[in-house]
Amino acid sequence: MRIGIAQLSTRAGDFEATARSMADYSRRAAEQGVDLLVYPAATLCGLTPVLGAEREGLLLDLIECLSGLMDELACPCLVPVLVDLDGEPLPDALLIDGGEVRPVRLAARLESLASGSPAGEEATSDALPEIPFRGARLGVAFTYDDLDVYDDYAYDVDVIVFLSPYGFAVDDPSSALGSSLAEGRFPADARATGAWVVGVGSLGCYDTQLCCGSSFVLAPWGELAASAPSLEEALLVCDVDPSAEGPLSNPVTPEVYDPSLLTWGALGMGLSSLVGELGSPSACVALDGSLPSLLAAVLAVDALGPTNVRAVVARGGPADAGRAGDVVRALRLPDENVTIADVASAPDADSASDLLQLRLAAVARESGAVALGSLDKTGRALEPATLSAAALQPFADLYRSDLLALARMRNAISPVLPVEALAEVRVPDVVAGEGDLGSPESRIEFVDLVLSSYVEWELSLSDIVAERGHADVVRAVVGRLRDLETDRPARVLAPTVSSRTLDEARGPVSLAWRDRPRPDAERLAARLEEFSADAPGATEAPEPASEREGAHEGDILDLLGYLRDFSAGGGFSSLDAGAGKGASGRHGGQGQPPAADPWDGPFSEN
Repeated sequence: MRIGIAQLSTRAGDFEATARSMADYSRRAAEQGVDLLVYPAATLCGLTPVLGAEREGLLLDLIECLSGLMDELACPCLVPVLVDLDGEPLPDALLIDGGEVRPVRLAARLESLASGSPAGEEATSDALPEIPFRGARLGVAFTYDDLDVYDDYAYDVDVIVFLSPYGFAVDDPSSALGSSLAEGRFPADARATGAWVVGVGSLGCYDTQLCCGSSFVLAPWGELAASAPSLEEALLVCDVDPSAEGPLSNPVTPEVYDPSLLTWGALGMGLSSLVGELGSPSACVALDGSLPSLLAAVLAVDALGPTNVRAVVARGGPADAGRAGDVVRALRLPDENVTIADVASAPDADSASDLLQLRLAAVARESGAVALGSLDKTGRALEPATLSAAALQPFADLYRSDLLALARMRNAISPVLPVEALAEVRVPDVVAGEGDLGSPESRIEFVDLVLSSYVEWELSLSDIVAERGHADVVRAVVGRLRDLETDRPARVLAPTVSSRTLDEARGPVSLAWRDRPRPDAERLAARLEEFSADAPGATEAPEPASEREGAHEGDILDLLGYLRDFSAGGGFSSLDAGAGKGASGRHGGQGQPPAADPWDGPFSEN
């Protein structure tokens, strides 16, 4: 079977323009003899559902779009859609072939309920597709969990099409698809199922999620048969042979995964898209000499071009050492795009920052440019909010240590950032005096490791301390994160580049309780071990709860003992149990939690 992937960039809900592009790709695919052309998950509807009040209208227009497409598509196509099931969005895909339409996921569920599951077990409404098509049996996976089901159960499929619903996330290598095959999960999926794995990546910015493309085709033994580039539109065509046993005659060498380079490219794509969504072709940024502000200017120029970027340069501020002017000259901004803001009269650094933001707001208003900020995830989590005129914060979902890695990567391409700016790292005052953590950069890396363990991986204080030590620092970092919930803006407009944002990790602001690190003997598992009659290794039954000291506590713990089976590998798991399936994050935790050893790559191990 010859399969094609139409890796195209679209705008969610722009049905007319998208339908034209889809039809054009189908004609190009038909000319190359493609038996099945697959479109990315975000092509028509994006990756996030619309408001409930708008679902009916969207569905009606989507139906009209699909009706027209059936006459325009030049070859059989698999078209992903977001459908509504009992008020909940459910991804599905329509197999359009010769005027017939089959919703593959819904059909699989109905067939399973009617005849039993493919694995010979009890019928289920969660069955996955097994579609005879062009001499092969086709499976379609919509999530990592679906891939796990194909891995673990006896589905008889030759080809699995993975319609990735995930945006790129630094902490999930698999989200980069073909760009990170050596670090991702997909070669293991191919070997586990004995099937060809066709990874289909969306391309573009959908809501705030960044999708990098990088579609690929893997042979059942794990060799790379074909791959599409990152951050570019492409039509990928590959022959898959269900009877082949390998090796491939001309395998493709997987590229070396460079997370900082891909992140920079994704941020540039997201910045360009979001600036356009805000109704302007240009952006303006305030430069105070700090690394984040300088890096924001570099990103804006890379994404929009120097003529579409305006700079407000602080003069006389606490960080003013001529750096901002040097960067402006290195980026070749036109003189008319540069505004000098004299903040020397400000009584302190906070006042100087406020004056600079006021001038940025004035420039944005007068020029119509979108004001950019330089907040990062570390600052949003641990530092009080300050006055900001920014409409868009390109780094708000990146930790401060990640910004350092991006700056060094960008300087390796061309040295536009002053070396002194890279050496000055602002450390949140919650750990500013922790000299035993080493240099300021080491302290930032440790802080970011604690934050990512807590936010992305949802590990408890006790788990983090058990793995990292420094109990006082860990408790202070998480405590500050929670204390600033009410101070932190509910949402800032920013590209999403992690599997869990600070907004998604927001806790109840009225909660007075705060967690504390606990030794192993005080952990729930140890207490259940003490009181449960089913404890592993128990040689005699425990005393009845009524005869024990603290009978009421014993009664409660006996009751909790019934939860032992449910807690295994679940919410009571430790750090080691959190890896792999069932771990946290928007992407299902398919990466690995931060390792115990310090950082050996360009990014902190988020």
